Amino acid sequence: MKAFTLSPIAATLMAASFLPGAYAQENTPGSPDSAEQEAEQILILGSRRPGRSVVQSNVPVDLIDEETLGAGGFNDISRQLQNVVPSFNFYQPSLVDGTEHIKPASLRGLAPDQTLVLLNGRRFHSSALLNLNGSTGRGSVSVDLNAIPSAAIKRIEILRDGAAAQYGSDAIAGVINIITKDAAEGGMVSVSGGSYFTELDGVPELLGIQVDDQGNIIPNENGSNRVTGVYGDDIHRNDGENINLAANFGLAIGDDGFVNFTGEIANANRTNRGGYDDGDTYPRNADGTFDERELSVDRNRFNFGAPDSESYTLLANAGYYLDNNVQLYSTLSFQDKESISGAFFREAADEGFFIQNIYPDGFTPQIRAEIQDWSVLTGIKGSTENWDYNASVVTGSNEVDYTTFNTANPTFLQQTPTSFYGGQLANQQTTVNFDASRFLDIDTLFSPLSFAIGAEYRLDEFEISAGDEAAYTNIQATGDNGEPVFDENGNPVYQSDRLFAQGALYFSDAAEVDEDRHSYAFYVDLDADITQRWNVTLAGRYEDYSDFGSTSNGKIATRYTFSDSFSVRSSVSTGFRAPSLQQQFYTSVSTNFINGEALEIGTISATSPAAMALGGSQLEAEESTNVSVGFTWTVIDNLTITADAYRIDIDDRIVLSETLGNDADEAAVVQQVFSENNIEGVGAVRFFINGVNSRTEGVDVVANYSIDDVASGILNLSVGANYNETDVSGVVASAGPSDLFAPETLFARRERARLENAAPGLKQMPQQTGRAKIYR
Repeated sequence: MKAFTLSPIAATLMAASFLPGAYAQENTPGSPDSAEQEAEQILILGSRRPGRSVVQSNVPVDLIDEETLGAGGFNDISRQLQNVVPSFNFYQPSLVDGTEHIKPASLRGLAPDQTLVLLNGRRFHSSALLNLNGSTGRGSVSVDLNAIPSAAIKRIEILRDGAAAQYGSDAIAGVINIITKDAAEGGMVSVSGGSYFTELDGVPELLGIQVDDQGNIIPNENGSNRVTGVYGDDIHRNDGENINLAANFGLAIGDDGFVNFTGEIANANRTNRGGYDDGDTYPRNADGTFDERELSVDRNRFNFGAPDSESYTLLANAGYYLDNNVQLYSTLSFQDKESISGAFFREAADEGFFIQNIYPDGFTPQIRAEIQDWSVLTGIKGSTENWDYNASVVTGSNEVDYTTFNTANPTFLQQTPTSFYGGQLANQQTTVNFDASRFLDIDTLFSPLSFAIGAEYRLDEFEISAGDEAAYTNIQATGDNGEPVFDENGNPVYQSDRLFAQGALYFSDAAEVDEDRHSYAFYVDLDADITQRWNVTLAGRYEDYSDFGSTSNGKIATRYTFSDSFSVRSSVSTGFRAPSLQQQFYTSVSTNFINGEALEIGTISATSPAAMALGGSQLEAEESTNVSVGFTWTVIDNLTITADAYRIDIDDRIVLSETLGNDADEAAVVQQVFSENNIEGVGAVRFFINGVNSRTEGVDVVANYSIDDVASGILNLSVGANYNETDVSGVVASAGPSDLFAPETLFARRERARLENAAPGLKQMPQQTGRAKIYR
């Protein structure tokens, strides 16, 4: 018998049908009883209608103030939001190279680059980093939320609904708008610190190594290359010591302006959640027994946790009022950050390295990322007799420089350098906006029609600069006669079969990129009360990109207010996400461990000859359809429940292909392509594809109860939950003109599982905060 399943949207509709409605006391949202509360809840997101409040929103919007953000004890935006927003997930992977330094975050279980981030209502640039290794968000380019100091935040608005028709590319899952402080006086200074006290449940302490009666180390029954340990209780660790110093203050500029400054210094030591390494460290003795140094070597050498980091962050927000109700405004942000993470441990027993004299006890390469992030927003806004207008220019940049130390390039043998500059990633974005809105009196409508139009121009630029040539140099072996050595097939033989700097992030001359693109958009918003209880919002957007072409998208959202205590809301929209320049042009080589073996993996442009031969093609935009339905219910005074179900269908989703060439059946085909395209030293390859269609379904439920006059403030109790499920509904990747691989080979079980299991299926969030408010 076929099982019956109830979709989140259907379940929410059924729940709404049993809730109280018309018999509740009727007060319009703008009545005097609610005026004071609404004054604190004015939104920028969701509608361009001036003065729209949370309770009047047709789509779910979270408004989170600074007290609520800080109540969880964290000093960075990402973990603060993780603590208070059920549908927000901040991932903290380890051993994933660059992703450890700029970590991804997402809404509603979608990719990090499917959420748009705004700073003071304007688009904030993404990072230069492309998430490549085996973490959630693999293949995406995320915004570094932590480049904005949390002490500068006045509030955060999160629109949990598809909004590409209103705000453009990336807003498939929703929009996060960070509003910074604008006080002209006062301020604060805070110092905080801490560390982690952790028990690794089920991971025992290694107390020693077992030996037999002759004093020889006993091999592990699970592998002859491992020792047999003597273990105690579970590991207890105290690490991750951190300190944060933040200051904020406001200054008046005459009688008509302000400037608000925030500075933040943060330092954190690394954490380690890895167990002890019981693998052999040194070459075996002539009789096959373990080297006696195995008894005393440090086995706590496998780094798995947060990196060492130090950052200096500044933000200034300013405004000045001219005559005729015109305001000049500007926001500047800057962050300088250094972060150090570890790669896999390399054993001295591995004869392939030939560098035991340099690292007699083995070595763990260390990757240092030096990150500079800055943004400058300037604009002017004001009103004429009939129109409100807002014009702005924002330019933002993110640069990441990599250096790998405590490493070696084995092809240099004993003459290898031990530190390599890997090169730089740089991403810059400039956006020009003009918005205008007004009210139009329409006799058939209950209230004036809010009419908004706007235009946007955006320039994206992406660069890869090469690092030290020694990091990717291969030295050919020579014979006794001093001549280069070739194998029987005429291929060069190198001094080591382990090419390139070990554990390094680096870019060669061939990987250098300097690409840009531009786009322009036109959009329109309409917002009207059809009757006293029924509101409808319409939005449309046309956008044209210089690389993949144009797209048009629309949205309709509506809300029906049965009473002052109960409303039903729903929306339907289409959206898109443009492929990032990183996804189109990123090229690099890195060392990955597959089935325990080190393999040099090449990431190549989707339109390179090699990728085209293996199934690559010009990337197109992702296209989405969002449907949501929900309700808001004030059960009693100060107790509000909201529930919103959603379904998000994404076609032509951009994903990173499977790694082609590490499978024996693929190796011959891939190596033939490498040979035809002069690709050397790479064992396998991957590239981006419009690979799959997906469907994400879920429901957000939040209950808030506030108690006034508690310790001269407000006690806010909140319980929230997010249920979310993503399924790959179809694999659509083309096998390419050569038809070498089937779609199932380009996107197979491993990548499918990573996409479908990226976010937790159920996330629950009880919380209690004092002197704080969170509105939904």
